Amino acid sequence: MEVVVRPAPGKMSGRKAYFDEYIETERELWALFPETDGRRVNFVQIGLTAQIYAEVPNDGSELAVDETYILMPCSDFTMKPIRMQACRRLTLSEYRMGHLTAIKLMGKVNEAGEVMRDIGCQILGAEVLEEAQSRMDMRDEE
Repeated sequence: MEVVVRPAPGKMSGRKAYFDEYIETERELWALFPETDGRRVNFVQIGLTAQIYAEVPNDGSELAVDETYILMPCSDFTMKPIRMQACRRLTLSEYRMGHLTAIKLMGKVNEAGEVMRDIGCQILGAEVLEEAQSRMDMRDEE
């Protein structure tokens, strides 16, 4: 059984400039990774490896083993889950270059962080969050 959280899009109010900058950064990633063919693109580190992902059509079917959803800024100023497929693993130098490209966006939009935090809370659920809070409270009391 596949478990996928499909969050409601998160709104990033009035952030046309941010979206434009984000798309410009994606264009730079297209140049670095031509196999993405101009599709929405992102890279993800899992363990000690990283992979480049490119958007694939979302036909509603179960995800393949090399697919995932990645929250991405969209032209309507929301963060939406985009169905992505791994293209290949990145070399260390490619991963570093991708990060140098993505660093341009750091600190540009706080709303994206808020949306990501809300999604993380939805994924973990109340029981896990309450247990984590309880343990942090116990640690603070010591």
